[in-house]
This record gives sequence, structure tokens and C-alpha cells, in this order.
Amino acid sequence: MYNSKKTLTSKIDLTILSVKKITTAFRNNLRLSMQTKIPKPAVNRLCMLYRFLHRLENEGFTTISSSKIAEQLGLGSHNIRKDIGYLGEIGITGSGYDIAKLKTHISQKLGFDRAKKACVVGLGRLGSAIMNFEKFEINGYMIVAGFDSNINVLETIKTNIDVYPAYLIPDIVQRLEIELAVITVPESAAQSVAEKLIEGGIKGIVNFTPFVIKPTRKKIPIRNIDVIGEFDILSALAYLS
Repeated sequence: MYNSKKTLTSKIDLTILSVKKITTAFRNNLRLSMQTKIPKPAVNRLCMLYRFLHRLENEGFTTISSSKIAEQLGLGSHNIRKDIGYLGEIGITGSGYDIAKLKTHISQKLGFDRAKKACVVGLGRLGSAIMNFEKFEINGYMIVAGFDSNINVLETIKTNIDVYPAYLIPDIVQRLEIELAVITVPESAAQSVAEKLIEGGIKGIVNFTPFVIKPTRKKIPIRNIDVIGEFDILSALAYLS
């Protein structure tokens, strides 16, 4: 005899079980995501390590220990091991980490395994030098556009890269899908240039002006690099030592 009540109860039990499984899976994925989120200081150190491994690989080295990495980079070996732990299972031999394997893991975890387009805003001496720097492309960064507010600069500059007036920044950045930007404009124009870049969808900025840029529309990573300020710090440390 067919028992509809029993069948309905079974279906409900299966549904509840499915929901529980989905919830558990979601919680596990969330927990894993939280565990693998890399803190900013660790990201900075992993980027240093990546460049260091790149140089070692070019020089023909195949393995290196965490203590040797720490010594060369001026960091604690504990920090190095902890940072590498964020990359997942790497594996280590008696002679240390496999350089090529470690470099590949960092590249995949931090997104270095994909080329990125970049632009330069402000085409004076510094901006022009950066825009035409040869080693960007071999390291995965393609400078695809330059911008300046001075039409005379745009008409006389010698470069193979397309250059545009600064008012076109949002349109060109969006159209060319540019992700990164370098700002070398006068200090007074830095904030407005940054806002134009962010409006176009830029994802990160290196700012070489003394002005500390604070994005107001959308929070993106910005590296404010004041060379004179760095000289001040070095000068003060040398004076006090």
C-alpha cells in the first residue's frame, strides 16, 4: 500500500540534508577563503621574494633555503616561511625550496601569470623615461598609453607608444582596459588625475608626486612614492647614526 505521508517525510528529510550539505560546504569555502587571505605586509614581502627568485633563476640557481632568503632580503626566516605558507603546499627538500616551483606558485597566487596593461600620466623627463623603460614588458607589464595636458609635449615627444591629451584619460583607460597607472604630474594635479584614472576603471596607481593621493570614488591600491621624502629619511638616519 502506498504511504504518501511517509514518502513526503522522506522527501523533506532529503531536502533538509541537502540544505545542510550546501550550508556546510559554503561555510568550509568561506573558512578556507578567510584562511588564505594574504595580509598586506605578507604581499609586500612575497613581491620582494618574487623579484629575488627571478634574479636567482636567471643566474642559474635551482634551490634556496628560507634562511638564505631571509639573509639576502633582510627579513626574518620565520616571516619568510609564514609568507610562503599562504601559497599552499609547496614542498621542500633537504637543499631548500625549488626556485622555479616557488616562483610559479607566487606568480599564480598574486596574479603575475597574466600580462597587465599600464599607462603613464605626465610626460616630462621622469614620465617619458618610465614610459620608454624597456624592462616593463619582459616583466609582464605593457605600457600602452601616455597622457599629458600640454599639447606641445604630445606633438614633440619621441616614442612608439600612443599618447593622448589628459582629458581623454577615462575614455582611453576604459577602452584599452588599462589596469595600472603611473602619475608623474605636478603635485597640484595629482588628485584630479587620480580621480580621472579611477573613473576609467584603473585598478592600481603608482604616484611619484609628493602629494598623498586619497581616492574618493572607489578604494584602490595606491603607492605614494615621494623621492625627496625618501632622501629626507635617509639623510636624517645618516645624520643620527
